[in-house]
Amino acid sequence: MPAAYTPDPVVNPEDLAAAAPVPSKSRENPGTWAKFSKKFKEEPLVPIGCIATVAALLAASSALQKGNRTRFNQFLRYRVAAQGFTVIAALGGSLYYQSQRKAERKAEAMARQQEMEALGAGAPAAAPPAAAAAAGPQV
Repeated sequence: MPAAYTPDPVVNPEDLAAAAPVPSKSRENPGTWAKFSKKFKEEPLVPIGCIATVAALLAASSALQKGNRTRFNQFLRYRVAAQGFTVIAALGGSLYYQSQRKAERKAEAMARQQEMEALGAGAPAAAPPAAAAAAGPQV
């Protein structure tokens, strides 16, 4: 004889909310627009280059529809130039911000080291384990 059917327990919305809180958009979890605006502020030339590329492509498409080959080729050349500008801007921004982040990490490490030295200055200096072993047994 098959087992009897037992329905799932009823779950209250309050219990469900307590079990898995919904993540909020905060500093730890920024939204898409916040990420975009941060990147735009860091590297403003990249979105400008993307917009120029799209504008040149749309203008080339329009010229092709009208049958104007000369303008079509001219706008395709503009598109290539805009794409090149965008790639160079992205590469330059990456290199610049990589060196800036490296300098920030170095400054943080120096600050931590100075803080540790300041904390260590008040404590008595202990002999390193290698020096204590080289001194031999104390009688």
